[in-house]
Amino acid sequence: MKVLANDGISAVGVKKLEENGFEVTTTNVPQEQLIETINREKYTVILVRSATKVRKDIIDSCPSLKIIGRGGVGMDNIDVDYARSQGLKVINTPGASSQSVAELVMGHFFSLARGLHDSHRMMPKSGSTEFKTLKKKYGKGKELRGNKLGIIGLGRIGRALGSYAIGVGMEVVAFDKFQNDTPIIVPIGNYGKIDVKIPYVDFDELLTTCDFISIHVPKQEDGSAVIAKAEFA
Repeated sequence: MKVLANDGISAVGVKKLEENGFEVTTTNVPQEQLIETINREKYTVILVRSATKVRKDIIDSCPSLKIIGRGGVGMDNIDVDYARSQGLKVINTPGASSQSVAELVMGHFFSLARGLHDSHRMMPKSGSTEFKTLKKKYGKGKELRGNKLGIIGLGRIGRALGSYAIGVGMEVVAFDKFQNDTPIIVPIGNYGKIDVKIPYVDFDELLTTCDFISIHVPKQEDGSAVIAKAEFA
């Protein structure tokens, strides 16, 4: 089977595919040339990340395609339901980035709480002339411990974030249309783990009571914002 990894793939991924009999191409094909290239080369599998879109036109025009793979979680760039209705297998990697995204969110929370995003710019620029003023400004940070985090969307990424937040002493609540009461596992280094059930609250309570909010849901089907003007107000 021939595989087009159009948005790139790690060398380890290529090796594993080739060891299992797949022929892998990693050369990026521009979106407007995909149909012609897939049909000419008779690709059976197309692997994408977020850049390449696999829409109805490609699905209808490329009979050799059997599998569409997304290296990531969201599949907004693929017409998933239509592809499956035409007999194609559509797959993704839902757990691949959960820890990385959760760590990135926590990094941003620490930066926001301590003003690091601003101080890293302003100190090199004005620290020699305004040191006392800037020192006073950036000394007014807050601790994450004891603050309340609201997670909108308690899926894999939301649960990973909840684990980190609980670990640093934050109070955590969640809003999710599809509630999952399975406890979140909070590892404690090499000392074991604890299981914690994050309480669900309604949307308005989360918005009005939380110090930090993190959104982990797909794009809304109607194109609306999760937090819009009314919610900010």
